[in-house]
Amino acid sequence: MNIFVIANIFNTSGVYTHIKNVTEHLVKLGHSVTLYTPYFLIDPSRRKVLEELKGVQIHPLVYSNLEKVSKTQIRTFSYFISSHLVYLNWNNLGLDRKILDELPKFDIVYDMHEDSVTLRLSYHVAKKAGKPLVKLLHDEPFRNSFGRGYRHFYGIKGWVYDSMMYFFYKFDKEAFLRSIKDGVLRGIAGVSPSSFFYSGLDKISRKYNIITKVYKPGNAFDKEKVAKYRKTRNKENYAVYFARLVPQKGLYELPKIADKLETKIVVCGRLYNERDRKFLDNKKIEYKGYVLIEDLYKIVANAKVLIYPSHQDGFSLVVLDALALGTTVAAYDIPAVRFVYGGLKPVKVVKEYDTYSLSKTANEVIRMNDDEYESEHEDEKVRQFLDMHSSWENVAKETEAFLLNFVKP
Repeated sequence: MNIFVIANIFNTSGVYTHIKNVTEHLVKLGHSVTLYTPYFLIDPSRRKVLEELKGVQIHPLVYSNLEKVSKTQIRTFSYFISSHLVYLNWNNLGLDRKILDELPKFDIVYDMHEDSVTLRLSYHVAKKAGKPLVKLLHDEPFRNSFGRGYRHFYGIKGWVYDSMMYFFYKFDKEAFLRSIKDGVLRGIAGVSPSSFFYSGLDKISRKYNIITKVYKPGNAFDKEKVAKYRKTRNKENYAVYFARLVPQKGLYELPKIADKLETKIVVCGRLYNERDRKFLDNKKIEYKGYVLIEDLYKIVANAKVLIYPSHQDGFSLVVLDALALGTTVAAYDIPAVRFVYGGLKPVKVVKEYDTYSLSKTANEVIRMNDDEYESEHEDEKVRQFLDMHSSWENVAKETEAFLLNFVKP
């Protein structure tokens, strides 16, 4: 199978980890994979990631566009606006229009993002080539509710964002409906059920006979690396928080949580906005900044509990890595956590935004003795879960099986 992948290989979240590992394993499974990153997603500061992809062909236009882009457009207000208005500019591909004249040979287009802004490009590529398009959801592409909850942590600014998102989601939904009704978008997969839960795309897909699938597993951890650090006894007396340091991941709630904890929180990760550094200025917060993966694994494995007050997730690799390293998790009961990790003893959940209960739960974990702590991590259900998610090859095989539904023998 020749797969033309449209994906942001420059992404700095867990999405990058998924893209890299799945595309590489699809190649190992015998498929040809050509990857194209739209020009508006290119980040010159992360050029090295192109060299790290093994076996995946990078379309030459990615390199030529890399020379034309001085800095990434991601996280700019103009990109935020334009990325949600693509339905109104459906035929405006900008620099990406050139790809339509330089398409490789392929059997299927696999758009590895939920966004309508990549859907516009993948739609035109698939339509031009007369090939099926399959879309992957990490988060939800739109919601049927008011905004995305920004008002809860951004205040007045958040109300403005949520009001804008309420209208933007209508355009995002129309972009999907157009792609479906035109017979171009043929399949939609998700790394977890949460993206379908928020968007209702499963119901829309049933109406138009679009094939959908929730990958099981939808993500994985590096078993070989993690095994060296996993620890379920003799843990040290501290909590850990590691994620993208943004409000959506609960950064603004950290001081409230820390104040009620019986121990310190070790925080790892890069700040995306220096103005947010004040939320780390707390006597119970020890900020490490960015740390290498091996050092991060050591810190997480030695911690008694992971504090994870995230508000937005599809399938949290942070929670998965913590579990694999033998560390209990205290998190908000959001759909992404509930659907993926529900029923696992070492994942403790509380009502979203309830910082008091999150701290209380974390304190209860900190007080657990070794026997009680280890027994939860050695529970059969937990062991089966970790076994299923211990290989990216498993995720690639799920992907392969789904894509083959749309490719003629």
